[in-house]
Amino acid sequence: MKIQIHDVLSLSGRDYVVEGLVSVQMAGQTTAVARAVDGADVLWIESLEDRLLVFRQIKDLDLSPPPPESISYHGLSYVLRLAGRAALEIKGDVPERTAGRAQLWRYRTAGDRILQIEEEKGRLFMLAGQSMHRGMIDHLPGR
Repeated sequence: MKIQIHDVLSLSGRDYVVEGLVSVQMAGQTTAVARAVDGADVLWIESLEDRLLVFRQIKDLDLSPPPPESISYHGLSYVLRLAGRAALEIKGDVPERTAGRAQLWRYRTAGDRILQIEEEKGRLFMLAGQSMHRGMIDHLPGR
């Protein structure tokens, strides 16, 4: 599923409009993360070949970079699965993030839950979410 700005993504009875995209280039691979909004509710959605990763920004995880090899968050133990330098490109409305270089860490736990931590110029941006089957989200292309 290729997600574009102005597309509508429906999840759990709510419609989210894609207002921006973050292109993340890391280790020779590029992925796109959509910033989808319904009022004050913001989802970050990464489309992979066989599933979607759906995240929400979190601010209740107290740590400083570099984060440890494992993190306990909301009673779950997350283990580091990916770390490295990433280049971020921004398209559309993405006020929470800036284009440029960032350090990225991605953690996983049972149930395919994911934590992602980014550090850019001393600022942390953290996401928590889970993997979902593509059939869980309806995709309506925008104009």
